[in-house]
Amino acid sequence: MKTNKLSNSEIEELEFMIPEIEKMYNFKFEENETYQITSFDELCDLIIEKINLKNLDSCTSQQAFYKLRNSLIETKIIEKENLKLETELQLIFPRKNRKVVIKKLENRIGFKLDILKAPDFIIFTLFAIGMLSFFLLFLYLQVGIIGITISIFGFYLCKWFGRELKIKTVKELVEKITNENYLMVRSEKDTVNKAELKNVLTNWCAENLGIEKEELKTATFI
Repeated sequence: MKTNKLSNSEIEELEFMIPEIEKMYNFKFEENETYQITSFDELCDLIIEKINLKNLDSCTSQQAFYKLRNSLIETKIIEKENLKLETELQLIFPRKNRKVVIKKLENRIGFKLDILKAPDFIIFTLFAIGMLSFFLLFLYLQVGIIGITISIFGFYLCKWFGRELKIKTVKELVEKITNENYLMVRSEKDTVNKAELKNVLTNWCAENLGIEKEELKTATFI
């Protein structure tokens, strides 16, 4: 099997993600417990071993769909017969009152969905301003500082006022919910399905690292 080594920055980013994983799955690594890990696959095995919850063979993504569907129906956002995995989110969350409807759903389902963003052209513009301002720091310090401040403040506003959808379909939303809120969508509380957990962990880490899932599966640290 072909393997690939993660860069130092990717390994550092993965290390910063460990506390979030511990929080998501209610466990804690002992000091230096991960030092002997040499690959992402070994890290996943150790995480699964550390999760001290009952193993129950049931499909979490299916349960996530049911939880999402019930929440949408109970809040009268959509009728049951109109909701399918391939349903486009723009039909469920019309642009006109999108933030209000999503907030209503989040209150019902019990966690943030984080599916909104600013238009791509705004994000690219703010990124360009930030990069240009960084280089200007070495030539015109004050101008560079002002530019970086504008970029950071712009990204902050994007987080609160963005109305574009990050994903397109109900299927993608179900996958996102499963990866980010695994324990919260399990029908049987304090249980996991260890047979599917490595795939869930890989999906979540790949998304946050900006790495292809198949590439991460075979990634090594040394």
